[in-house]
Formats: sequence, C-alpha cells, structure tokens
Amino acid sequence: MIQQLLLPLASISKSLLLTLILLLSLYLADIHRVSASTLPDIGNSAELLMSPEDEKRIGIEFMRQVRYQLKLEEDVSSNEYIQQLGNKLASQIDTRGQTFTFFIISDPSINAFAGPGGFIGIHTGLILSSKSEGELASVIAHEIAHVVQRHLLRSMESSKNMTLATFGAILAAMILGGEVGEAVFASTLAGSAQSQLSYSRAHEQEADRVGIEMLARAKYNPNDMPNFFETLDRQTRFAQHNIPELLLTHPVTSSRIADTRARADLLAKTYIENLDGELSGNTTTTSASQFELIQARLDILSQKMGIPTEKSSLIIPEKAENRKTNHLKLYKVALTHFNKGEHDKARSKLKLLIEEEPSRIAYLSAAAENEIADSKFSAAINLLKEPLLTYPNNLTLTLLTAEAMILNKNPQSARNLLLELIRSGNYTPESYKLLAKAEKQSGRESEAYEAMGNYYYTLREFNSAINHFEQALEKNVSDNFRELQLKARISQLKAELLKMRTGQQGQ
Repeated sequence: MIQQLLLPLASISKSLLLTLILLLSLYLADIHRVSASTLPDIGNSAELLMSPEDEKRIGIEFMRQVRYQLKLEEDVSSNEYIQQLGNKLASQIDTRGQTFTFFIISDPSINAFAGPGGFIGIHTGLILSSKSEGELASVIAHEIAHVVQRHLLRSMESSKNMTLATFGAILAAMILGGEVGEAVFASTLAGSAQSQLSYSRAHEQEADRVGIEMLARAKYNPNDMPNFFETLDRQTRFAQHNIPELLLTHPVTSSRIADTRARADLLAKTYIENLDGELSGNTTTTSASQFELIQARLDILSQKMGIPTEKSSLIIPEKAENRKTNHLKLYKVALTHFNKGEHDKARSKLKLLIEEEPSRIAYLSAAAENEIADSKFSAAINLLKEPLLTYPNNLTLTLLTAEAMILNKNPQSARNLLLELIRSGNYTPESYKLLAKAEKQSGRESEAYEAMGNYYYTLREFNSAINHFEQALEKNVSDNFRELQLKARISQLKAELLKMRTGQQGQ
C-alpha cells in the first residue's frame, strides 16, 4: 500500500502530504507520456517506471519535508543503535543495491514508516512498546521488505492506466484513511480503489513473508513477528480510541497472524535449530541488553521533552547502591538523576556500572555526558581516552570527546579527532557541525564555513550548502590551492542542484 511508504496523516501536515502527492503525480505524468510499446522488457517492470536516481530524488525531498514537519530524535546513541539494527536486518537479503537510512521520530505513538529512497522512520512509541529487540526488529524488517520489494512503484504500475486526477485522489485516500479516505473513494471510483486495496493486501503479505525470513536469518526468534501482531490486536479490542497508528496503515487480521505464525514455525525448524538455542535480543544475562538500555534512554529523553510514555512508571527513583543491584534499574536511576541535574548522584550510580562492565559504551557515554553537563570537561575526556583506543572512531564516544575538548578550549585536538572520524566514513551531520565549532574556535573562519557547508550537504540542503561554501571562499586568505578547491566544490554543488531540479541525471 502506498500509505506504508508514506507518513500517516497523524504524523504529517497537509503541506507534506501535498508535496508527496505532487512529486509522485509528476512522475506518473512522465510515465503516461511514454508508450508502453517503447519500453524494453528487462525484467522488473517496476524499475521501468522510475529509475533508482529518480527514486533517490524523491527520497531526498521526502526527508527534507520530514525534517521540517516532524520532531526527529537527535540522540546520537539511540540513532546509532537503530541504524545498526536496521543494517543488520538488511544485510540478510539481497537489497539490489538499495541503501537505507534509519532514524527515530520523537513521537509516543506506536508507528513506523518507509519512505521512498530507503528512508525508514521509527517512532519512539514503537521502541518503548516493544517487549524485546526481536519485536522491534520484526517491524523494521517489515518496512525494509516494503522498500526492497518496491511496493510504491508497483502500486504506481497498477495505476498506470488511470488519469492523473484519479491517481491523485486514490493516493490521497490511501494516505488519509478513515472517514475522509472513504469519502474520497466513494466520490471518485470505488472500483479502482478496490483494485488498489487488493494490491495493498498482497503487499502486506509479501512484506510479512520477506520480513520474517530476514528476522530468522538475523538470528531473531521468527515468532517475535506474530507475537507483536497479537499484542497490537489485543490493544485494539479494548481501545475504541487511541488505536496504535501502525494498525491504521498496517491492519492486523486473524488470518495475517495465523499466516505469520505458521511461517514462523516453519522457519524455526529451518533456521533456529542450528543456533544452539541462542537468539539475538533474547539472551538472559545479569547484564542489560543494548535494546533495554536504549529503551531506558529514550524514555528519559521523552520525559525531559514532556512526551508521555507508557514506560515511565518503570523508572525507579532510588535503589541501593550495591553492585548486585540490577544493572538496568541502576542505569535508569542514574539517568533519572542526570535528568534532574543531580550530577553527583548520577556519577555514583554510573561508577558502579562501569566497575561492573568497564567497556560498556552505554555506561561510559552516559558518564561522560554527566561530566560535560557538570562542566567537568577534563574528567569527561579522561574517562573516554582508553575506550576510544579500544573502539576507534566509535561515533558516540568520538562526538562526546570532541564536544568536551571544544568546551575545554582544546579545539585543535577536537578537529583532529573529528577529521579522522569523517575519513573513516562513520559520521553524521552533527560531526560536521562540531567540526565547524572547532574550526571557528581555532580562528579558521573559512574552514568553519566549509564544515557547515558539508553539514548542509549531508542533509541535501543544497542552497544552504552552496551559500556556506561561498562564504568559505570569501573568507579564504592567501591560499590559492584552497581557493581552487572551494570553487570546484561550489561548481559541483550547483551542478548537482540543477540535476535535482530538472531530473537530467548524468547530463
């Protein structure tokens, strides 16, 4: 269903909805201008409707609108976790060269969505409501499957004989859903709408099938998918209102639960018996899992932002400070103290955890954050020195160290650290933003503008990127080679922007 590849109405504004409808309608218009007889039969007919480059263009515009309209979770640790989890799942199948970007939306609703170009968003509500990493992974695998199976394009293909007005009406109805969607269907063409719904059901079944195989190959219990479906189904029976948004775009039926349960049982025999009973995300140890720690972290962050969560009641305000205290509870207590600005109390709890697990990045990064918030920048740097040697170019540890160095008036060390991180390829837009601070503090004004230009470029904000590179060129002093580099970069960006606007790829 198209709505599975776009944001549900509850999550977007009308402007974003109209932008997406317009973009897709424009591409459909191009399709109508080409006779079917002129298209070569090269296998996947969906790929004839839109090239990977065109889909990427739509994906970039999609993400620009998402950033403007929704609240993205900026926590580095949480986003790094969700990206790693998504990559782990996607690596289990042939993605046909498709790359994925996984990100978190600060929203308490239970929801996830896949946008064009492999952009997959996960709401904090979904993460907090999942009982295990396997349940969370089952939803992400399902969304990956929608992208890999190219359901958006295949839905467009089924509509290629429609007029643009009809296509736009059906697309809007699918995204709007509810009474509004029903009204649109009724006032346009119920027959074509029903045809689209049949495609939707088929796509859901296919995404379940591909997703559950992905889940099992990644060594998760395949029963996590039907288990999560059953949990959602039970919620809808007792809730006339506040139905999980995931069900509005991914309806769960008894037959769907039965199908995934039967397939899970089959896959358990095929995959799970060879794992010696060891399943990812379902191990039982005295230590907290990464999934549990991220849940606790997102819960605290949500509370700090005033976002209600169902998990908040699990945060215990105070517990004994002995080493036998459950790690997860102790971590929650530490984060609660940190959230209240009680740095000494948070420090004592985190110290206990680090003594138990000296190399646990979640504990080390939380301790460093606490030191930075308490203006003890040297302590944060010293705390992360050894871990950075063990985990070179780790995103969370590197960014925290660089931030502490900048605040400690040591921008050159921060600059070197960030440049090495960027060269490694394991960076985020925030890496360039910190680099810009380090450059500016070092008196390199031109380099600071250049770093911000790269920051905006990673977000595909071409106009802002070009503006900052032009500022970098203007501030450049007596460096002829650098002047040539900046001019070349500006020309490159302008050419890329032109391609984005005109769609003339490769020209």
